[in-house]
Amino acid sequence: MIPANDILARRNEIKDCIAAADMERAVKRLIDFVREFQAGMEDEVIILSMDYYELSKEERLDIIPYETAKQSKRKIAHRILLTLNSTLSKLELHDGAFA
Repeated sequence: MIPANDILARRNEIKDCIAAADMERAVKRLIDFVREFQAGMEDEVIILSMDYYELSKEERLDIIPYETAKQSKRKIAHRILLTLNSTLSKLELHDGAFA
């Protein structure tokens, strides 16, 4: 069984990254989290990562307006949180309550 402190600390790190608008790090930490704790969700997280990096590239090249990029980043942040919560729910079902 995975120690609850590890899971919760990693969850908090990802949420802190989102709160600080450090989306790149949040995406990378989510990939690590899912690979370690719920590998079956890896494909979903890889697609999320791809969406983030495509958005970053479009923003850097001024292909999309700032407001559009901002809204898209919020949607990606929401997807990260939903994926994180889904992963945690699956862990709770598998390993019992840890929170």
